[in-house]
Amino acid sequence: MSRFEVGRGAIVLAALLLVFGVTASGSARAGDGADGAPKMTEAGAKALLARPAGSVSLGTTGSGQLLHAAQLPVKGKGYAVFSGFRQRKTNFGTSELVDLLERVTERVTKRFPGSRLGIGNCGFASGGKIPWSVSHQSGRDCDLGMYATDRAGHPVEMVEFVTYGSDGEARGGRYVFDVERNLELVTALVTDEVPVQYIFVAEWLKTKLLDEARRKGLPADTVARLEAVLHQPSDSNPHANHYHVRLFCSVEDRLQGCRNWGPERAWVDLGDDAWRERVAALARVVEEVASPRLRREAIDRLGEIRGVPALPTLLTALEDPRDDVRSAALRAIRALQDPTTIEGLLGAVAKARDARWASRLFDAVAATHAPETVPIALRAAAHPEALLHPDAVKEGAPKLLLTACAVLERLGKKDAVPPLLDLLESPDKKVRKAAHEALLRVTNQKISGRGLESSSARRRAQVVNAWRSFYEKEKDETWLQWLRLGFEARGMRFRGKMQSPGGVEKLIDLVTNRDDIASDNAVRALSEITGHDVDPAWRNKRNNQRHWRSWWSDNGATVAFP
Repeated sequence: MSRFEVGRGAIVLAALLLVFGVTASGSARAGDGADGAPKMTEAGAKALLARPAGSVSLGTTGSGQLLHAAQLPVKGKGYAVFSGFRQRKTNFGTSELVDLLERVTERVTKRFPGSRLGIGNCGFASGGKIPWSVSHQSGRDCDLGMYATDRAGHPVEMVEFVTYGSDGEARGGRYVFDVERNLELVTALVTDEVPVQYIFVAEWLKTKLLDEARRKGLPADTVARLEAVLHQPSDSNPHANHYHVRLFCSVEDRLQGCRNWGPERAWVDLGDDAWRERVAALARVVEEVASPRLRREAIDRLGEIRGVPALPTLLTALEDPRDDVRSAALRAIRALQDPTTIEGLLGAVAKARDARWASRLFDAVAATHAPETVPIALRAAAHPEALLHPDAVKEGAPKLLLTACAVLERLGKKDAVPPLLDLLESPDKKVRKAAHEALLRVTNQKISGRGLESSSARRRAQVVNAWRSFYEKEKDETWLQWLRLGFEARGMRFRGKMQSPGGVEKLIDLVTNRDDIASDNAVRALSEITGHDVDPAWRNKRNNQRHWRSWWSDNGATVAFP
């Protein structure tokens, strides 16, 4: 039995024991909780909160860490870490990853004696960012080389990554992509007991592998797995010189705070039942245990695992008499990043007598980055006092206005302009500046706001009048037309309609423009035109452009234009 299976069973059993009132030693907990179940004790809470002894992947692959890493030896049966990578000390990952790599490479060398696969970056011993990739941060990613032959078909042991073209050749035919051994490798990966979420690889190499799989008559479910898991990324290089393997969180690690991102696979059990039991048990620690330290730790864990079902418990904790518990609850709610938190947070804002606390609560509403925050931001921009407790209005209203401007800057469209225009005349200099910045993003115009920070009413009025003049002239136009006017004011011309195939291609070119406002609005315009919603802040400009080029190539024919 693998560590994956053992760990999963142990954690599920521990969760069940704790939820149903039994400690790790088997003794019942004393007292009754509110629901009639035995009350959670400090001993039970400590057992629940203890980290596993083995490796633990935390967070996402793009923002995470690794505890108690397993080390991949630089050489093993059927593989070797490329010599150029060894000094980087990136041969660490979860024990699931290390065990998987050793198993699949051994499988290939048993089938094809003498084969040795080159391996590049996995991750650092403590996880976190590595200079050579934006992912590989939580121990679940590794870059694998590709098996090759020479022109005569003889196996070649590669000492570095090389790039293969659509013909399967590299460096003028010196190396040829070995379809047979590469198929054995990827098949071993997708059929292993450790679930693989992705094998990033160039589309033309994926095609060769799938064609070979069908020619060999591999089982239909195996071919289906290969088709799903082999994937050319849309926002980075196509991966024509290596495989980037990414694992799902093990069930055990998911209960500790590991987070999957991207598609699920029908054949993979992600441990939803165990996760729900874990959330319920952590909520009981918050509700029933007296120790503030344990309650805070349980709250932090609920945030780490995004325990949305425990939202009522976290909202109640926002009213705890202890500042540290309240702050922990707010951190956890922010970590959920779920629109279902918005209503409860607004209720807490309305109750908060302290302006600073009210502002922090409202910031958490904005941090969900959900479309539902736009009407709330519009309300706050027009009447912040309506959202606040009367005792918090004087100091709290300006802070709410700043947050509202930030939301509208990121997500606002035409209906954001009237309240933002009014805020240009706010007595608060910071609010005036924030409203101006939001207007620049929302409208895509180039109107100077220098006078807004002046003590001269005349200079401030010049900026306000410039914005109101624009609005009066163009208010009957569409938001997309506003964006086009802004692009053209920057010298970015469109041939024909912006809402056309040619217009989309021009907008994709503009995504990497040096002007940040133009770049972001190119992405927003693309989302509006195609219906493919992308947040400009999710990727850097170059990767955003790669994503849109890939998406447009695959889906452009399905977009309906007016």
